[in-house]
Amino acid sequence: MEKISLWRERIDKRLKELFLPTYPEDLASAMAYYLFQPGKRIRPIITVAVAEVLGGDEEDAITAGCAVEMIHNYSLIHDDLPAMDNDDLRRGMPTCHKKFGEAIAILAGDALLTYAFEVLSRPKVFKTLSPQEIIRVIHIVSVKSGIEGMVGGQALDIKRSADLYRINLKKTAALFEASFMLGGVVSKREDLIGGLEELGRNFGLLFQITDDILDRDGYFELLGEEEAKDKAGEMYRKVIDGLERVFGSKPASIKFLADKVYNRVREEASSP
Repeated sequence: MEKISLWRERIDKRLKELFLPTYPEDLASAMAYYLFQPGKRIRPIITVAVAEVLGGDEEDAITAGCAVEMIHNYSLIHDDLPAMDNDDLRRGMPTCHKKFGEAIAILAGDALLTYAFEVLSRPKVFKTLSPQEIIRVIHIVSVKSGIEGMVGGQALDIKRSADLYRINLKKTAALFEASFMLGGVVSKREDLIGGLEELGRNFGLLFQITDDILDRDGYFELLGEEEAKDKAGEMYRKVIDGLERVFGSKPASIKFLADKVYNRVREEASSP
């Protein structure tokens, strides 16, 4: 869909406008390393797509989504560390700690996390949001990225102290919840926030299940291929039904994103 490609370009441009660190050079370079590699940008794209459907300001949605993208990339830096997944490669390139050293990688993740909140609280960074709405944005991002969300899920994951659903609910789905909810805040539709949160939760779980199937781990190992694919189909239907409940229709841009995620599994299943 051409609209989504244009949003991705605008998000990339806005990230470069918002990202100002230059010193210390090695830390600034490590912060930028994952952030400016080619990526899906699916989280900020979701925020913009929701705002478009609900009549919110797209530039403000892009700005809020960029903060989520910074937090997502900080989480990837830390996830790759020796104390976590101990990965050598990401996106076919050396991981951040392999390129810059473990200490700088840890600091780069810390710095990206805090920088996201610096961006969100920067004077005049939003054109249409009131101070109260900016606080609402910051609160949502804080909750969904912290102990009640992504970081809490990571802790459960490394300790294997919860079932896979609960881990994914926090580790993966929480930032998708934030992405959908921020689109609602930007659009001044607080009445829809609960529905958007649930929609984001189901979208995030769909995203994780399809990743697991493609990577042959997680739900693929737990359930087996066929049952995992059935689970992906179930989550996809929940997302589509959720679109109807929240928006009263199935917005083409958001349905396109759900289709794109789910079709990764469907296309794999149909390939020889």
